[in-house]
Amino acid sequence: MTVRINDILDEVSSYIPEEDKRLIEKAYVFSARVHQGQKRLSGEPYLHHPLEVAHIVAQMRLDVTAVTAAFLHDAIEDSLTKREDIQQEFGEEVAQVVEGLTKISKMNFRSVEEQQAENFRKMILAMSKDLRVLLIKLVDRLHNMRTLEYHNRASQLRIARETLDIYAPLANRLGIHWLQVELEELSLRYLEPEDYHVLKTKLDAVALEKEPFLRDVMAQVSSKLEEAGIRAELKSRIKHIYSVYQKLKRQGIPLENIYDVLGVRVIVNNVGECYAALGIIHNMWKPIQQRIKDFIAMPKPNKYQSLHTTVFGPGGERIEIQIRTYEMDFIANEGIAAHWLYKDYSKLRDQAKLRDQQGQELSWLRRLLESQKELKDPREFLQSVKLDLYPEDVFVFTPRGEVLQFPLGATPLDFAYSVHTQLGHQCTGAKVNGQIVKLNYELKSGDVIEIMRSPKQHPSKDWMRIARTSRARNKIQTWLRTQEREQSIALGREMLEKKLKSLHISKDMDLEALAREFSFKTADDLYASIGYGRTSVNQIVHKILPEEQKKEFKEVHPKKKQVGSSVVVKGVDNLLIRFARCCRPIPGDDIIGFITRGKGITVHRSNCPYATEIDSQRIIPVEWDMGVSESHEIELTAICQDKPGMLGSITAIIGARNINITKLNASSMPNGNSMCSFRLLVKDLGELEKLSAELRKLKGVERIERK
Repeated sequence: MTVRINDILDEVSSYIPEEDKRLIEKAYVFSARVHQGQKRLSGEPYLHHPLEVAHIVAQMRLDVTAVTAAFLHDAIEDSLTKREDIQQEFGEEVAQVVEGLTKISKMNFRSVEEQQAENFRKMILAMSKDLRVLLIKLVDRLHNMRTLEYHNRASQLRIARETLDIYAPLANRLGIHWLQVELEELSLRYLEPEDYHVLKTKLDAVALEKEPFLRDVMAQVSSKLEEAGIRAELKSRIKHIYSVYQKLKRQGIPLENIYDVLGVRVIVNNVGECYAALGIIHNMWKPIQQRIKDFIAMPKPNKYQSLHTTVFGPGGERIEIQIRTYEMDFIANEGIAAHWLYKDYSKLRDQAKLRDQQGQELSWLRRLLESQKELKDPREFLQSVKLDLYPEDVFVFTPRGEVLQFPLGATPLDFAYSVHTQLGHQCTGAKVNGQIVKLNYELKSGDVIEIMRSPKQHPSKDWMRIARTSRARNKIQTWLRTQEREQSIALGREMLEKKLKSLHISKDMDLEALAREFSFKTADDLYASIGYGRTSVNQIVHKILPEEQKKEFKEVHPKKKQVGSSVVVKGVDNLLIRFARCCRPIPGDDIIGFITRGKGITVHRSNCPYATEIDSQRIIPVEWDMGVSESHEIELTAICQDKPGMLGSITAIIGARNINITKLNASSMPNGNSMCSFRLLVKDLGELEKLSAELRKLKGVERIERK
């Protein structure tokens, strides 16, 4: 059903004064004029989009500025409208929000990932000035996801993946549960359509089958609570599809083994009644001890509060029960938007007070802002953002009793860096509940942490594998880069001075001018490039030698043969090249080069997990020389049925394609299958893909994987 302006005015009439509603009507007329004649991919007039976005914003009961900005959020990008026009017509506050919402302008990016990262960096900066920017941006994405069917398949996959990686976690961090759930389910619908529809059918069937059981549970709980004088509202709930999908994928279990798919929510009047209701329910049915969680005493980072317990209910069947107050239930669904919903309009005008409240609850946003200042490489920033957007629930105490929140898997290093950067740099270990633990100890809820330090301690590369939070990883990486640069400058200076001395060239020459000739800002930048191996000393010497000496120099220093000649390093000659064993790249793979001091260039597949940890300053463009034909070793694993002749059939197919096996290992798996691992010599990705396709057709082979 198409939304009309009157639907929006009716929605806001209960909380926005009549005089301010006129600003919304004015925004509607303005939007209709600037988008006149424009169409969406569905063929509908473009105006339908701002109408839908404004309607959802109004249903969230955000203020007049937000509803007005929702109408105008695409005006600057998609029409001739300028910021000054919006400021003149609707005021500075609306103009600021619309400016924050204006999509990133077209730029030349090196990759889709970099474009996504830069887009998100700008969104972080915009929303730090006004949280309404983020709230409207999320609603804008929601409506785009609702109409994603009109895009081509490639666009559907790109938009759905971005939504699942960035926008849904943002909704979660803001505590807006209904928005998070819909974004996740719509994303799954396009990313894994078959899994989505199968799972939805199964969940609908489970809900129908268990309806009598849930009614019985609610009736019994309601009766016992009434006897205790507690008036409660009870609701049944079903776990949303994406959450079930994640659990099935993570644990590798059938749907029947997930015991919190269905549950009961008990809503009472105050916190005291929450704990009283928990005691009553535990007297009715035996609880599963490890499944009792108190999010009232220790709220989640997004301010979610509730008591969770799983009990053996009627007939011994497990069921999860959540207990909360009406206010907790409201905040659990609306999150930070509840700031607007539970306040009258006069208080809403007190923006300073509202910003203070938001500031207390958005410490994670401040961490993101720190990250964007420290990390210049967009890919590193995006990785840092993802770490902060996927928190779990670990709550630990300082020796003074302060509660700190960390993601699951966090270590004493994360704790130390959360307190102070210098404490992190000097961390040697920790005392947890009075016992000394190592740096890689994983924090558990309830731990009391005391950091041990030494001024002689300093970060190492191994710490990057121990630290879990983006703050700790960023601080460690910054320190390592600073130290590495200083070492590279010293090494580069020493290498150049030795070479100049051997050629009897004065070291008093203008090195700053020489650096500029090689497009470096300073001599230190030139030294660092030499130390890293990015610039060779011979290149420098060739530049400064007189013409009569260049020929003599070439005869004395002939070019070395390049090893690994199937790869070409763009713009650089005479570098040693080796292939990373962690990912074993072959011609046809997307590859990147990593400068290793003293070892030349190491070539990785671009999707290699190790490659994400590489310092961006050490990355150098490389490409395959398709004119060179040589074999490369790869690792291939076949998961197959454990039966006689299976291994022989697989090796026969490999042999028939004249592919050499350099190593073979076969072992049985607990589920009755076999795992056969091969090291093979192949010429390129095409040969490997043909082999893999042929092996998959073999009866009894369940999966073929490349390391």
